Amino acid sequence: MVKRPAARRSRFTQAMRIKSSQLFARVFRDGVVAADGVLVVHASLQSDNTAGAKLGLAVGRRVGNAPVRNRWKRLIREAFRLERHRLPLGLYLVVRPKKGAVADAWAVRNSLVRMARKAKKRIEEADVSRS
Repeated sequence: MVKRPAARRSRFTQAMRIKSSQLFARVFRDGVVAADGVLVVHASLQSDNTAGAKLGLAVGRRVGNAPVRNRWKRLIREAFRLERHRLPLGLYLVVRPKKGAVADAWAVRNSLVRMARKAKKRIEEADVSRS
């Protein structure tokens, strides 16, 4: 069997995930929100601004039944995995689908990148205004 190093590097590993409920709560409480017609992204700064972005998912029952929720989660994780190199560094991202949005892979990928950048910009603007 031939190993595929490129595939291994682009995996969605445990280190890329937000797992603790305390961290989810912190992002919801202290973070900024950016939304479009596809995704709602809650973002907060990590203590290490040079680390790669970390992803948490918040896909509740309002989105739909279990197969619909699982599809959204797969699409968001895949978008994060493929577009991680385009995301701003040093962010915790908690992502959920916008109510009524259609689960489309390209739309999710584009939306994730745009909303993460928008959230990072809002965080930077808030830091400047505090100074």
